[in-house]
Amino acid sequence: MCAAAVLLALPAPPAAAQSGSCAQAGSRTVLSTATARVYYTRAGRPYSCYRITGRRVPLDVSVDRFYAPGDARLGKLRTTGRVLAYTWIDPGIPAVYVHSLDMRVARFHRRVKVQPYTTADPSAVRVSDLVARRSGSIAWIQRVEGETSVWRFDARGRRRLDRHPRVGPFSLRLAAGGRLTWTRGALRRFASLR
Repeated sequence: MCAAAVLLALPAPPAAAQSGSCAQAGSRTVLSTATARVYYTRAGRPYSCYRITGRRVPLDVSVDRFYAPGDARLGKLRTTGRVLAYTWIDPGIPAVYVHSLDMRVARFHRRVKVQPYTTADPSAVRVSDLVARRSGSIAWIQRVEGETSVWRFDARGRRRLDRHPRVGPFSLRLAAGGRLTWTRGALRRFASLR
């Protein structure tokens, strides 16, 4: 009996870390991975949830705050580790926002607004491909008013890497070490993403 009392008095061993819940009543999932869930709330607002901690981050920040839910929407979604890279398409402006977010600490790494130069036609702007590194650096292929170009945004800043009508709109690849490739016609082009 004394031994049982001593065992009860000892502190319990620490429990295994519990992952946070990313469940949300009435929500609609648009991306689900082992570490992240991206969803729309019942009201149509986009969120990311980092499964390890349950931390939720609204994804419609640093965009037009008067957007119409259902009209403006998430586009490309990419995860790498705890980083989510995504596009937010707002045909009302028109613009495509390109963002990267550290979901664990709810900190945005990169934010870019891509919009047409001379027209208000929503079809004049599009981001067709997107890649990201664990550092939050991003690269994408955009088409604005008929001009296709490849961009990167990393520790060195934002820079256009290529501009040509024959850039493959879905050809962007990111290899180990940050080697970035895309195609221009039959040629493969290279750059680095830090």
